Parts: sequence; C-alpha cells; structure tokens
Amino acid sequence: MSTDRVTNLLETFLDVQSRRAQVIAGNIANADTPEYTAKELQFEEYLQKAVKEVDLPLEETSEKVSEAELKVIDRTSTTIGLDGNTVDVGREMSDLAQAGMDFNLGAKMLQARFRLLRSAIHEGG
Repeated sequence: MSTDRVTNLLETFLDVQSRRAQVIAGNIANADTPEYTAKELQFEEYLQKAVKEVDLPLEETSEKVSEAELKVIDRTSTTIGLDGNTVDVGREMSDLAQAGMDFNLGAKMLQARFRLLRSAIHEGG
C-alpha cells in the first residue's frame, strides 16, 4: 500500500523500535551465556536518513530506507562478568522499557496521523 512520507517515517520508527527490542531481548536471554558480548542496534543514522527522505522532493527520493542499513553491533562495556559475559541485565531492562515507551509513542503518533488523514478524506469528499 502506498502511503505518504510522514506515515512511512512513522512506520519506519516503529520497525526500528521493534528490532531494537528484539536485540535487547536477545541480550537478556544470553545473560548467563559465558563469553557472550552484549549487542546493540545502531539506528540513529538510519532514522536520520529516513527523516531526510521526508524533506526531499518526490522525484529525488528512493522507495524507502532499507532495513539492511540497521546494524547490530557489539556493545562496548566496562563491566565484564567472571565468565566473560558483558550483559548488564539492569541496563538491558531499562533499555527495553525505553524501547517500549518509544514504540507506544510512535504508535500513538501513527494513530493520530491516520485520524487526520481520515478526517481530511471525509471533509474533502
């Protein structure tokens, strides 16, 4: 379904937060795995590129910023357990809560966007 660029941006934001939660959940699941290095999703550049796409004229935009540009990287950590594991469960839980709140915010913004578009359709028709 073809949608407008703002709606695409909001959908991209939700996709990123969902992927971020998956990476964090993977860290929590491996909290007791010896030598496991905690991962994090590098998404700031991805979202910045998606925001720039919104401002470009239609003829200059690519279809959609590719999710392949999302990078899962090893998190640099100063705390390493005796077994070599770098997962800090407290931090992971905090990050997971933040990703959940960000997702809820994005979902509310997308709902508001759909209400606005529906209202414009009904008033214009």
